[in-house]
Amino acid sequence: MPGNVFLSAVSLGLCATLAALAALPARADEPPAAPGDLFAMPGEAILLEEAHCGIVNGRLSAGIPYKDVGRLDGLWAPPYVSSDFGLTLSVGGKSVPTRGYVWWPYKVRRTGSVDGIEVTTETVLAFGRRAGVLAITLENRSGQPRRPDIQVAVRGTLDRSEAWEFAAPASRTATRPSLAEDGLVLRQGDLAILLQGSGGSAFQWDAASSTGRAVVALEAGGRATLHLALAVGPAAQATAECKAIAANPARAIREADGEHRRQVEDLFARLPRLRSASAALVRFYERSLVHLLTNRWDVPEFVLRPYYGTGSVRGGCVCNYLWNFGEVWEILPLVDPAATREHVKQFLKTDLTTHFAFNPLTGAAFGPWYMVNQEKIVGLVYYYVKATGDAAFLAEAVGGRTVLEHVLAHAMHRDDPTRPVALIDYGPSNSHLELRRGYPYNHVMPDLNGRRYATYRQAAELAGLVGKPAPQLVRRAEDLKRLLKEKMWNPRTRWLDFHDAQGRPDTRWTIQVFKLLSGGVLDAEEEAGLLSHLNQREFLSAQGLHSLSKLDAAYDPADVDNGGPGSCVSFPPQIIERLYKSGRAEVAGDLLGRILWWGQRMPYWGDSLVADRMDYRKDTPLQCTLDGAAAAQCLIFGLFGVEPQWDGGIRICPHPPRFAPEIALEGLRLRGQVLDIAVKDGQYAVTTGGRKIRSQVGQAVVLPKQGR
Repeated sequence: MPGNVFLSAVSLGLCATLAALAALPARADEPPAAPGDLFAMPGEAILLEEAHCGIVNGRLSAGIPYKDVGRLDGLWAPPYVSSDFGLTLSVGGKSVPTRGYVWWPYKVRRTGSVDGIEVTTETVLAFGRRAGVLAITLENRSGQPRRPDIQVAVRGTLDRSEAWEFAAPASRTATRPSLAEDGLVLRQGDLAILLQGSGGSAFQWDAASSTGRAVVALEAGGRATLHLALAVGPAAQATAECKAIAANPARAIREADGEHRRQVEDLFARLPRLRSASAALVRFYERSLVHLLTNRWDVPEFVLRPYYGTGSVRGGCVCNYLWNFGEVWEILPLVDPAATREHVKQFLKTDLTTHFAFNPLTGAAFGPWYMVNQEKIVGLVYYYVKATGDAAFLAEAVGGRTVLEHVLAHAMHRDDPTRPVALIDYGPSNSHLELRRGYPYNHVMPDLNGRRYATYRQAAELAGLVGKPAPQLVRRAEDLKRLLKEKMWNPRTRWLDFHDAQGRPDTRWTIQVFKLLSGGVLDAEEEAGLLSHLNQREFLSAQGLHSLSKLDAAYDPADVDNGGPGSCVSFPPQIIERLYKSGRAEVAGDLLGRILWWGQRMPYWGDSLVADRMDYRKDTPLQCTLDGAAAAQCLIFGLFGVEPQWDGGIRICPHPPRFAPEIALEGLRLRGQVLDIAVKDGQYAVTTGGRKIRSQVGQAVVLPKQGR
């Protein structure tokens, strides 16, 4: 049985993590990156395996086998897919091993050499197109004139897929290669993959072998660049896009670079910059934000434009899971309030009592009901309205009900308003934790029941905001709080038990229970009891937070996300934010310090990250997830203690961690105000509208509504 030893916030684990970060290629004194390079990451820092490395531009994602300078592996361009597409480059009949590479969200640059020829490639996805360009630069370092033979070989099946769910769609229909003007086409019915060299003369194509060949004359020290355009989709469209790129590939690359720079600048026109002497903290924040770009799709065939999918890279999880979308409920309204509204409405059009996701092509719901659906949809509406002040949204009609009516119905889901509040039995399903070794966590679960408290309160606040008070929800919340303590609290273990089908108590030491912190449902005894287990022996390791206590009988070293040696990527940031909000800043700072490595070893974050080493979950197609943005959300609303008020004001109460006592948030746009927060020497200043307010750390400042 897990013990009750509570280690201090500044623990051995934090020290170990910060020591590991010191060895990584990040310096506090390095100059700030240009907007276009802010999200670039050198290959020597990247932990991703080749099978999980990709780039994306909002229309197309391509797999990048980075160990070879000239390979592509798979094309996913919703609704079109060539999952087994392969492009292989050889120089003088030899492949070129990568010596080094740099990743950007939409492109990758790789460098290598063979037989005295330096080879640099840039694979760039074109702006606004299901297309891209491969630039191949050759430099002769042999000291003698050379005529290297350049060959490109391609293959791949091709299909249109209507289903973009958890797994990446797979293509199966063979293509027929043929010559098309100055290029090669892999045709399948009215679909095609087009390839064309720049100017039409760089490559000579052979349809029988699906190859292109070019011979380049290079003087000693000479350089030359070849360009290869590529497009996928309906044959006529792919042909036109491929031709346009091949006609001026340098312009296509400039446009892609410029659009990425514009996207980054626009992102920081909506979100604040974080400043700190801790380069690791800054990189953690900035790397979290990359998921707001990589998971943003602009696809004509999608029901929403823009569309923020759960996943992106290599076609994994492009669908929209409410569970994941709800994890960014505070930050997304700052980034894209209009899209937040439309996504919430799309979810409300589906039956969230029977399904958990919708298909981006049709908007149709699929999958089973998830037990967190109601918390997520109510929370999404709550935080959207609180961040924007858009109370009129609550009166908007969706599927025959107003948004507020939907909120109230979901808050009461599986509850009987004619009877006293009761703990919900969620049945025998294993879907909440999906534990793999047969140990149960089902029926009456404390975390799911306890989280109903906040859902009741949020629904009541929204109702009261528009003059339709719902005091019965507040009463049910308080009754639920008492019932949870009476029925589920175990004073001996200082933990909340779950109850099986026969009502017998049992214990599962899951971090889901920590999500009750700051929600109002726990009293002081319960909160202190739960926190006593947040220690090295049970839940903590040097690189993060375990999803099950290391002492739990159900602990499974192979089950990263919910069953053991790591956790879903949004869980630690959520818990850190709750720790800050509940006044546990030292504990929050300790946990934050453990996961800063995420920002320096992963270009994007997937389903789950490991806690006892720098590693990630590999047995999932979700390798780039929208809820990676929950980390930046945690810093804005937890670390800096920003909280919009219903009257339009903003409450601020920052909590600088010990490893970064000087922190600043610059350009936060919220509720019609633009403000800066700077913390130093135990004090902080809030600057807005030409005035500066100073306070001591630990004492909150409340900015009144603009115009008061």
